[in-house]
Parts: sequence; structure tokens; C-alpha cells
Amino acid sequence: MKITCISLLLLFSFLACQTKTKQDESKEKTIVADDSATALSKRPGPDAPRTVPDRLVRALYFEHNKTENPLRDKKNRALIDEFFTKPTADIIWNDVQKSSGRVNRTKTNLLYNAPDANIKKMWVEPAAIGGTRAIVYVTFTNKDKPEEVKIDMQQVAGRWGITEINYPNDQQLTKMLK
Repeated sequence: MKITCISLLLLFSFLACQTKTKQDESKEKTIVADDSATALSKRPGPDAPRTVPDRLVRALYFEHNKTENPLRDKKNRALIDEFFTKPTADIIWNDVQKSSGRVNRTKTNLLYNAPDANIKKMWVEPAAIGGTRAIVYVTFTNKDKPEEVKIDMQQVAGRWGITEINYPNDQQLTKMLK
């Protein structure tokens, strides 16, 4: 009798601790996908925690701004691939390989779409993340006028990459280079 009671108790415990069904899991995934647009529209405050997307953008802007800017490197594609998704990296690499690309990279820093000498007081804000997409804003002064760049990012196979850089004058990196 004791063994039967213990067995029944274990059986009820096991059933009570069962994991979610596949139907419950698919409902949760749908909710996350639906909320991604809402999450991306909310701009996090300056005290928001740092995330992988904004850290990647910080590395691009702070570490590689003038000396190893991947948008200026004509010999090694590795830096481009480190920061950008494959389709965007292909566009950048194809343009940089042309003898006369669409943009004069010695005069214009494509991280800002402005000359290096004009850029001051740059700041990378925390990312707004929605599912596998993220938006990071980079604020700076250009000729003593405040401006900002909006960077769209995508997570592919667990890795974040930049898909587009939107400039203050309504231009986009990929459209400028095509």
C-alpha cells in the first residue's frame, strides 16, 4: 500500500512539473514576433543596460573610426564582415573595390556621412531590441550642429550585424553605394 501511494504521489508530481506543450511554445514565439515592432519604436534611456548590438556599434565607432575604419579598407574584408550582415558587407566590399567608388572615402567618413574634421562629441546610445532586430542611435555634432545616425541591425545565426546606416539627411548607406 505504501509503495502504491508513493508511486501515485511521484506520478502526480511528475505530471504537475511537465514542460509546456509545443502549442504553448508557439504562442509565446508569436507574441515575441508581434512585439518586435513595438520594442523597436521605444527608445531606451541613457541609463538602460548595454547589450551586444550597441556594444558592436560602439566598437565600430570608437575603435575603428579613423584608423581601421572598415568602410575605408580596400585590402581586407574581415573588418567589414565583423560588423555588417553578409548582404550589406557585399555591397560595401563591391563598392570599395571599384577604382572610383560612389563615395570619396578620403573626404567622407561613411560612419557619419560627413568629413572626419567636422565630427565631435560622439555617443552611442543603448539599443532598442525587438526579437532578432535592433536599432542603435549614434549622436554626434557635425559643424557644431547636433545630428544622429540610426543603425538597423539583424541577428542571423546568433550573430548581430549591421544591415543599414540611416543618415540625418534621409540617405542610407546601401542606397548610396549601389
